[in-house]
Amino acid sequence: MDKTILIQPESGLNYDWKAIAANPSGHHEPQIDLVAYKALYTNKIAQTRACGQEPVLVSLPIMDENRYFAHITHGMSIQERKNLLYWLGGKTERLRNIHALYNLALFRLAALQCVHIVDITSPMLASTQFDELLEADGVTLSPAGEALVQNELASLASRLSVLAS
Repeated sequence: MDKTILIQPESGLNYDWKAIAANPSGHHEPQIDLVAYKALYTNKIAQTRACGQEPVLVSLPIMDENRYFAHITHGMSIQERKNLLYWLGGKTERLRNIHALYNLALFRLAALQCVHIVDITSPMLASTQFDELLEADGVTLSPAGEALVQNELASLASRLSVLAS
């Protein structure tokens, strides 16, 4: 059966950061919450299978919460940055935790749906060039990060072709 790789680079980090900075005590939801995220993937898996393909998920890449915080607060006042940090519970680490929550949801969904998942997170975390795998925004893959992902996908393709023969 042919494989279809399903990549969804989004995580739960798509908030209206300016709205949060303006009202850090308010209730704020990401553009795609965890329930919708899992439903999106569940639908993609079902559609892929309905087309006679075997879906393969790809885990989320790493992120650097400090660079991402600097990116989303660029142009904000000191007070807005403080407000955003207040909303995050005083630590930029919460950004990484939100990202990790979505990544774990992918692994759980892969297990529940009995589909392969390419783990790109682990080799990125294990890399000695961790800082070089992302662009300045802390979430976009650099050329080195893209090369690592391509190597992992190529490794999967090679393993799957061995299994098929």
